[in-house]
Formats: sequence, structure tokens, C-alpha cells
Amino acid sequence: MTDELIGKTIGGYEILTRIGEGGMASVYLAKQTSMNRQVALKVLPKQFAKDDTYIQRFEREVTIVSKLEHRSIIPVYDYGEHDGQPYIAMRYMPSGSVDDLLTTRGPLDTDEILQIVQQVAPALDYAHSREVLHRDLKPSNILMDDDKGAYITDFGIARVLGEQGAGITTHGVVGTPSYMSPEQAQGRELDGRSDVYSLGVMVFEMATGRRPFESETPYSIAVMQVTQQPPEPRSLNPNITPAMQKVILKSLNKGKDDRYKNATELYENLKLSIEKPHLFSDTEPNKSQIVLEAPSPATTLPPPMMHTPSSGASRPIVAPPAEQRSKIKSQRTQNPLLSALIGGTIGCGMLGILLAMGVFAFSFFLPEDVTPSVVDTLLSETPPTESSPLPTLDGTSQAALVQLEDRQATREASGEITSAFSETVPTITPTVSSIAPIGVVGTPDLLPVYGLLDGQLIYADMRGEEQRFFEIIRLDLDTWREVILTDEPNANNSYPIASPDGEWIVYQSDRDGDFEIYVSNTVGGELQRITANSYLDRLASWSPDGEWIVYSSDRRGDGALDLMRVRFNGGEVVGEEEVILSNGNYNSHPRYSPDGNSIIFTTGADPRDARTWEIASIDLDSRDVTQLTNNNVRDASAIFSNDGEQIVYITFTEKQNAIAMMDANGSNQRIVYDSEGSDWAASFSPDDNYLIFTSDVSDSDQLYLMTPNGDNVQQITNTGGLYASWIP
Repeated sequence: MTDELIGKTIGGYEILTRIGEGGMASVYLAKQTSMNRQVALKVLPKQFAKDDTYIQRFEREVTIVSKLEHRSIIPVYDYGEHDGQPYIAMRYMPSGSVDDLLTTRGPLDTDEILQIVQQVAPALDYAHSREVLHRDLKPSNILMDDDKGAYITDFGIARVLGEQGAGITTHGVVGTPSYMSPEQAQGRELDGRSDVYSLGVMVFEMATGRRPFESETPYSIAVMQVTQQPPEPRSLNPNITPAMQKVILKSLNKGKDDRYKNATELYENLKLSIEKPHLFSDTEPNKSQIVLEAPSPATTLPPPMMHTPSSGASRPIVAPPAEQRSKIKSQRTQNPLLSALIGGTIGCGMLGILLAMGVFAFSFFLPEDVTPSVVDTLLSETPPTESSPLPTLDGTSQAALVQLEDRQATREASGEITSAFSETVPTITPTVSSIAPIGVVGTPDLLPVYGLLDGQLIYADMRGEEQRFFEIIRLDLDTWREVILTDEPNANNSYPIASPDGEWIVYQSDRDGDFEIYVSNTVGGELQRITANSYLDRLASWSPDGEWIVYSSDRRGDGALDLMRVRFNGGEVVGEEEVILSNGNYNSHPRYSPDGNSIIFTTGADPRDARTWEIASIDLDSRDVTQLTNNNVRDASAIFSNDGEQIVYITFTEKQNAIAMMDANGSNQRIVYDSEGSDWAASFSPDDNYLIFTSDVSDSDQLYLMTPNGDNVQQITNTGGLYASWIP
């Protein structure tokens, strides 16, 4: 949507200026000529005007808000359509949002916090009494008037309890990962206590200036909501009293039965903790045990689609003037990835991985406001039956399969296949299935890619019937046949990277409550556990000669990750693990340079503050670290091109993650692709002619191809897909 509407009159509203833009609509300040008053006009962009999903959510907001009459819920005045674009006229809030307050001022004082919660809490309980769950409560959805009045807005993804109907998303994972309850991130059934959790996250952020959980991707954040306890608010802001901290942490309990039963009860306890703190014990509240349950079944996904990059592709990254930086929303909204393991199926997006992935690499990053969803589900295909058998492998694939299985059988017989820690790992029998061929839908320029690259991709996706977990998938782009390489019960597997010789795949897997590094061959056999400990090891990759596996490790349990590597030779680990970098910073996502002389990685002074994260390089001989980016937004997940001349990475814009590139020395930084969704996990094809990446622009994380300059964007999956790369 451009500013072509400014100055026009539509439906009796004179458009004055654009005042905001979200993932689904643009918001304008307009004058209602019939009543001579200012209104906020929310307009659906033209590119979404023919998308049933966006139309439905737009209309749902009108339908739901029309049922809710509360002084602290933004009223809708009118609904109409102009030139095929629906619009909503709402009360204009001149003082911005709570998010704006936090962006410009940082933590709020206790009186302000109490005043906001005093208004929001009864409005939330009122909505719940009308059986409406908001599902996306966050500071940007709390608007302020000139008299410090606080109002809830944006019911576009709200759910009416007990409502059923085709196309209505009442199950699955939708919302913004940083504010999701654990049960929402897992795709479980929700009640009002899920919104109470989101309100608790808001209170935490208003009191500390930060969200409880921040990470590289929406998926990671969603996983952290399920598996990790929040930091103590007093560790971030010592002015918070122990009594107030106790109330905040109770609202963030993993188990909904252990939280406040409604928002008003949270407010009353918050008020009491501020006014009469002596009534609260100094002991910390009991933190409920994390219970991971199976997510809700998947729903049908939309068909494949084309997406054109937004205007400004290849625009330079320009640092704003210092006096404006505090006003840039992207400095605070990291994510996320998104809405993950969340816009789509936290696709980062997410149900199963959310069930256990400690720092999901869905660890979905990336950035943050991944509205409207994080994991709207993935799989729609039915399992094969006797009347519909599994497809057979072609001659080349079958020969490779036989060769690897023969090698596996030989090594098993000789006792060679054991883990690096003398623990036998069960053999995996790969599952072969067929996905609906998607093909090329209208982008002839991309046709050569399907023959040129032999069609071998690996990525993570959620699979399973009764219980759904993330598995490693190999996809042949020529035949559109997939092989599920992992099949370990109650495990989440993600971030697969193939070895340079194409024989091995390294990935992270959560099988015992924390991620470890595993290796298998490219048909899922010869499984080996590379690390075995009680802390997180994640985001592994290979040296260009295939001799080393490099990864990040939370050895101290404080989130300040170290860079580690272990030698892998002849199909097994040789020697002890080696520390590459341990400096107390957050050091993650290591990737070798093609010449093997250096490693690029994400680094930051604060593991929980993604604004501190930058891209850096370490020389493996001198161990000198060079910082390649330097700004106050999150940069992460850097990967070299195969010729070593370019680096692709993700950066956070004013809305969410975008894909950026720079020269190998850090110069010529520019954004090459920034859609209306969260775009992340980009990787070069072997000839550097294409990038494959994950985006939730279609409301679920899917795989896309494009040229490195951001042109010819092609969606290639419709069943989900995270963090893809090629098998050489």
C-alpha cells in the first residue's frame, strides 16, 4: 500500500495522513466529513484484498468488536469498501500505544503501570465474559488517549469460544511469540488465562523495559515460552520490589492453573503489591513444572502462492540519526522470528518444536511482531494406504539409498556405529512419502533451478499424527518426493546442514530436555550423538573440508553461548571438543568461511536483548574477532555465499525480520528482501544463483526461492518448512 490514498475521500472519510502500518493493514488519520470528527481508518492493502484469509480476519474484527461495548475497548464506527479495499473506521487515539511509551521512555513507573492495567484488566475480563479471547494482547495493541485512558484494540485474530466454521482459525498457533502463553505456543485449547499470561508479559515489559524472552527467531521465543522460566524482573530493574516481582512471576506460570484466574485478580494483586508490599512473602512463588502436551491437529493450508517483494528491495540499510533511534520500534521488537516457531507453523513455525526446543533455533528469529500467527499448522496430506501406496524411488535415488544402507549394515555389524560417548543410538528407518507437486507457478526465470541443483533440499517440518514433532525432511525438487529422515518419538529435530561431500547431515535434536548435536547419513541412518550433556548445544554446521562440526553451547547455563567445535572424520568423532570463543557474550549460529580460515557468527553482549546482537567474524589462527555490523537492531544468522564474496543474514526492520546482504568484509550492507511477513533463514544455492529462505507472509512458515537481489520470489512448499539448505 502506497500513500496514494492520502488526500482522497472514501466512504465519507477524507484521508489526511498515514499513522501506522501492521502486518495486515495500513492505518490512516481521516476526517469523517458528516460528523466533522477525526477517526482512525484501517484499510486492507490491495495485495491482500483478494486473499480470503486476510478478508476474513478483517471482517472478524468488525464482527467481534461490534459485540463488545466497554469503555476500554476501541469502538468501531463504520465498515465499508472502496475500490475493492475493505476499511474500518475506529475511534482515533492521539497519544499512540503503550508500545510507543516503552520505545521512547523505557520502563514505566509503578503508578503508570497500575493505571494502564486497571483499565485493561476489566476490559479483558469483559471480553472473556462474552466468550472472546483476544490471543494477541501486547503493548502495541493498547492505545492511549490524551487523558491517559488505555484501550484494547486489534481483535483481528480473536477467537470466539465454541465457535465452529469453515476457514475460521480457532485452533493452531496464532499471535505474537513474545506474548504467547505456553499453551498458545503449543497449539492447545485456550481459555481466558492465556490472555492473562499475555497481560503478565506486558506488566513484565512495562516494569523492566524488556520482554521476558528474546531470541533470534519467533520459533525460539515460542519454545522458550514453553520450556524456560522467565528471568527475575528485579535482575533487570532493581527498583522492582520483591512483592511486585512475585505477582509478575505468578502471572507467568507455565501452568494456567497456577496463574491468576482472571485479569482483574492480577490487577488487584499488583495494586496490593505496590501499596501494601508487606502483605507479600519475600519467598519466590513456586514455579510450576513444565508439562508438554500434544498440539492440536493441523488444519488445511492455503494453496501455493506467488509473492512479490515489497518496494525498496535492495535498498541500503541506513542508520537513523541518534535523536530518532529511541523512536524506532524495531529497536525493541526483536523477532523472532515468528508470528513463531510462529507466523505460520512458529511454521520459527512450531507446534511440536515448541513442545521442547530449548532455544529453537523456530529458533523461529528472528524477530518479533510476527502477527498474525506463528504456527497456523502444517500438514494436510493423508497417510498412504494399500490402495494409495507410497511412491517408489527413481533409479538414482534408489541406488544411493541401497549404497548407504549397505554401508550402514556393514558398520553396524562391525560395531562401529556408536555415539561419541559410547552410547548406542538406534537406527532410523526413513519414511518416504509424496507431497502434492507444487511446481513453478508463474515464474519462468526460476525454471532452471529445478534441474540445475538436482533438487536435493533438507529442512525441518512438523510431522506426526496424534503427536506432532519437528522432523528432518529431504525433498527432491525434480520429483517432489520427500523422505522423512528422522523418526524419534518425543524428539524435535531442526536446523539440518549437509556436509560438503553430501554424505552426512548434522542437526540439533531435543530428546532429553535440552538440545544436543546429532549426525546421520543423508537417508537417515548411521545416527550418532555428537554431544551429550545437560545444557544446550545447537545450530551446528560444517567446515568446508567436512573435518569439523562447529556449534554454539550454553555451557554455563546463563544464555551466554560459547562457540565450540569437534573433529568428525571417517563418520565418527575424533578427539575432544574444542573451545573456539568463550568471552561471556551471546555467540551463536557459527558458519565457516569457504576458505576455512574464519567463522562468522551472531554475537551480543546481552543474551536476552536482541538489540545488542551483531554479525562478527573470528579468525581461526589469531582468534581475533571483527565486528561486521554495528547498529541498535538485531542482526543474526549470517551465512557465506559459496564463492566467499557475500554474506546473507537477517536484520530487524520496523516491522519484522528482513533478509540482508553485505560484502565479506562487512561493507555494502543492504536489505534485499522485506515482505509483509517475517523473512529469515536464507541460504545460498551451490552455484550462488538462488537463495532459499523461510517466510510466514502466507501466515505459515513456508519455503521460498529467489535470486540474491530479491527478485523472482517463488513459494515452493505449502506444507511448511524451516531453515532449508541444499545437499551438495
